Amino acid sequence: MRNDELEARISDLAQQVATEFTDLGDDLRWAIARALIHRGIHFAAEHPGVEYCTVATYLGDMVGHAHKLMHGENPKAHREYTH
Repeated sequence: MRNDELEARISDLAQQVATEFTDLGDDLRWAIARALIHRGIHFAAEHPGVEYCTVATYLGDMVGHAHKLMHGENPKAHREYTH
């Protein structure tokens, strides 16, 4: 339950940042995603307690999660794109 509260709060903060940085235009969502990931990695690495392998595994899991969110189950989603 506490993790759900944290996720909701982070989501609210991201929306607040989006409102404050609308001048970034079409790049806004990607800029916020990059910043959250980058600062999150720094936050994890600055003090003991988070292992590199845990971070790497989670990031790998998030690649699959992002892929499904953005492409769904569409097998033709990659005709025009290369990763």
